Amino acid sequence: MGMKIIGISDIEGFRLGNAENKEKGTGCTVIVCEDGAVGGVDVRGGGPATRETDLLRSENTVNAVNAVVLSGGSAFGLEAASGVMRELADRKIGFDVGEGIVVPIVCGASLFDLAVGDHSAFPDVGMGMQAVRNAYVEGGFSRGNHGAGTGATVGKIKGHDRAMKTGLGTFACGDGFIEVGAITAVNAVGDVYNGAGNIIAGLRSEDGGSIYGTIKTLKSMVHDNTVSVDESTAFIDRADVDQAISFSDTEDKPAGFSDTSNTEDKVISFADLEDEVKDADEVTVYETEEATDPQDPETAAPEAEAATEIFDEQSGSDPEPEPEPVSEAAPEELTEEEHAAEAEPEEQQDTVQEEEPKRELTSEEMGYDIAFNTTISCLITNADLTKSQANKLASILHDAYARAIKPVHGTLDGDTIFVLASGKQKVNFDAFAALATDVMQYAIIDGAMSAEGEYGLPAARDMQNTGDK
Repeated sequence: MGMKIIGISDIEGFRLGNAENKEKGTGCTVIVCEDGAVGGVDVRGGGPATRETDLLRSENTVNAVNAVVLSGGSAFGLEAASGVMRELADRKIGFDVGEGIVVPIVCGASLFDLAVGDHSAFPDVGMGMQAVRNAYVEGGFSRGNHGAGTGATVGKIKGHDRAMKTGLGTFACGDGFIEVGAITAVNAVGDVYNGAGNIIAGLRSEDGGSIYGTIKTLKSMVHDNTVSVDESTAFIDRADVDQAISFSDTEDKPAGFSDTSNTEDKVISFADLEDEVKDADEVTVYETEEATDPQDPETAAPEAEAATEIFDEQSGSDPEPEPEPVSEAAPEELTEEEHAAEAEPEEQQDTVQEEEPKRELTSEEMGYDIAFNTTISCLITNADLTKSQANKLASILHDAYARAIKPVHGTLDGDTIFVLASGKQKVNFDAFAALATDVMQYAIIDGAMSAEGEYGLPAARDMQNTGDK
């Protein structure tokens, strides 16, 4: 029986719930595993907002996770996880520490959506509690502009006005034994690409009517503003690369290519190269012997010079210069004015160096004016994984991010992937990791396709794609 698409909520052992404030433009999503699941995590980028990820390290004691919270609100939104803990504790779900006390193990990550709605609003304790309650009712979970995807956007390299709306994406499949699914809130500075490599959501053109593409824009931003570079030549053109690696001696060479060979094209091994060098040394010696006679005073000096040059080339040193003749007359003592005159050039040079301090880039030029943009996800499965395997799988799943989001893992991103495995079915890890990576990629694409235009921003379904592939 082959893999078939299933509903994300059909994966046994997990409950999913959303809570959001549509007016304020933020929300959170909770994935609950009442019996606990083996957890793993991998965080990329330079600006993460996470909670309790250290618990998931392979060497640490806790082996079962009760919930993962994906939320908006940047670091403020981590507060929602406290609400999830309280609600789970009331339901007696958590790590039993004795005497009727349970401590729910709740991990989480937040994305930046403060620029979409009300920047003073974020998921809090109450919203986290509501998300857990919704996980236990019919219709408490939806894709698109819900939960952590409420304020999610992409294509923000040129600011919010040229961005596009994305949301919460899901994808799941199973074969009657293994079940695996992914939930992801797609929020990136870059663009979302479909399986064919086409942009489906991202940076829009200046008039806002079409998708322009972030990669195309970045091609003209490689240098800081002290260098003027034509946009068409900012990156190496693919045609130039193809020409550089495929030309022959009968073809035109790329500009700037230095050809020092007059021989026919051939493959030269290291052994051939050593033989050629050896033959060249022997020819040099023979020619020197024929051209010089040690008994002839006219040729003896050239012979000595040639021998000196050969020695210097082999030793890698320059020949010692002949000493300059020393005048027999004693040097006259310099006056104080003459001493000052000789020292003046060095002082002038030092002064010139001090007048040219190294220029520092501004925060805007370094990109710090771009808001934090974090895609956060959780893969859920009934596979039997160890804690080390869950962490390794979380790392592998970033391949899905790289396929579907470009660029990804920037210095202000905090892209985070959680893995929760309930341990019901044995799997071939490498084969399962390949399947899970596809599942994560499709969930990211769904995050763009399931979103609706909102907060003044269009979604993928509203746009015509004219951007780069």
